[in-house]
Amino acid sequence: MFKAALCAVLGLSLVSCAEDAYVPAPQEDPSKNYVKVDETAPRNLDVDGTDIQVPFVRTNTTDALDITVALADTSGLFSLNSTTVSFAAGESTAYASVSYSYDNIDPNSTYAISVGIASGDVSEYTAIALPMTCKKAWKKLGKGQFVDMGFFGVVREKEFIQSPDGTAKYRMLTPFTKDEIESAGYVFEGERAYMEFVIAEDGRVSWGNNFHTGFNYGGYSIYYADPNWYNGNAAASAENKVVAENVIQIVYAAMAVTGGSIAGSFGTATSYISLPGGPNLMDVLGL
Repeated sequence: MFKAALCAVLGLSLVSCAEDAYVPAPQEDPSKNYVKVDETAPRNLDVDGTDIQVPFVRTNTTDALDITVALADTSGLFSLNSTTVSFAAGESTAYASVSYSYDNIDPNSTYAISVGIASGDVSEYTAIALPMTCKKAWKKLGKGQFVDMGFFGVVREKEFIQSPDGTAKYRMLTPFTKDEIESAGYVFEGERAYMEFVIAEDGRVSWGNNFHTGFNYGGYSIYYADPNWYNGNAAASAENKVVAENVIQIVYAAMAVTGGSIAGSFGTATSYISLPGGPNLMDVLGL
């Protein structure tokens, strides 16, 4: 009886296995040139005025290939620079380029867009569109110039960005690099990410009360301080202003700091900034 029951169970099991037998998934046709969106690409973007590059990849790189792409955007602020994405022979990656109206983007809003393949060989097993969210970031303005007359005296190119709210608030990125500090003979303490300043309608410039430069001179960490904040020198502080079109003068007290305390000052000195599109400081200052 037990033998018969066991056979019956085994019989049922075999039938069940036969009905649920594993069937391999269909494979992509290796003869086709499949194209898909690169799913490793960033999806949450901080847009800074530069075009968005959306990568597409393909499986066969033998020949050149053109595909057609499309953009989904309900805001009307984004557009494809071209609906054609071109792969050169031998290349596995090509990009769709998306431009947008930076000035019209609301800094308090997030925009949803998607770029996908409209025509071309695609696989049903891979993604053909990349959904993205875009939020307004500080706007890239390009390169300007900076010279610190107190400790360096050398005109350097610097990158500048502007506040996303469109006000005259700017940041100069990496005012002093490690190479600049050490080539001047100072001790490097760390790169400051940026120096922020605001230009008022009357041309006055404010940049904060103290600013760690990232270098050590004579055994002291050097901080730039507004002269009025440091020792009540309102006249020197008033010289923080626009002195020519796109040229800013920064007057500071060079504070000597040790152990977190102000030990004194090396005096007052001046720096100059030429914003992107401004004149060459070498000419302005006769250097």
